[in-house]
Amino acid sequence: MKVDKKVLRRVVKVLLHKVPKEEEKLLKVASDLELLSTLYKRSAEFRNLILDPKMNFEKKKEILEKIAEKLDLDKNVTEALIYIAKIKKGPVLKELAKAFNFEIEKFFGTIKGEIITAFPIEEEEIKEIRTLVESKLGKKVEFEVKEDKSIIGGLIIKAGSYIVDGSVKTFMQKLAQQLTKA
Repeated sequence: MKVDKKVLRRVVKVLLHKVPKEEEKLLKVASDLELLSTLYKRSAEFRNLILDPKMNFEKKKEILEKIAEKLDLDKNVTEALIYIAKIKKGPVLKELAKAFNFEIEKFFGTIKGEIITAFPIEEEEIKEIRTLVESKLGKKVEFEVKEDKSIIGGLIIKAGSYIVDGSVKTFMQKLAQQLTKA
């Protein structure tokens, strides 16, 4: 099903208006939205609950409130979830976390990024990469470090639209392309 972009923007706008502009609270909401997004994408049972057109809304609301309580969701996130179910726009949950994160990154002037390596890297190396990327972008960057053995060696750095792929895997793929053209 297609994501209704108008509803997505409206829900993000309401959340930003209702949630206090404190880093801790905004990050809690972002985390809760990420959890709902993951649940929607990976749990057929949750997705079917949200999308079931035959279920009485009051019953659906009751179940969603119990789920929200078990997950310890922020009250604003719970309200958004119930609203999305009420207006039958469940697919919005797929994109909600990403859209909300984009807005809070603008608010804080930070960018989420990731460093992908084949092997663990030291905290000092992460700091050096952060300093370099922040100076390049002129914004604060928060990195998540991931390991992916398939890149063989080197690393991939992503921060917003800034991407540096220095992986051995990509180098070998490019080399193979050049050799087959020759």
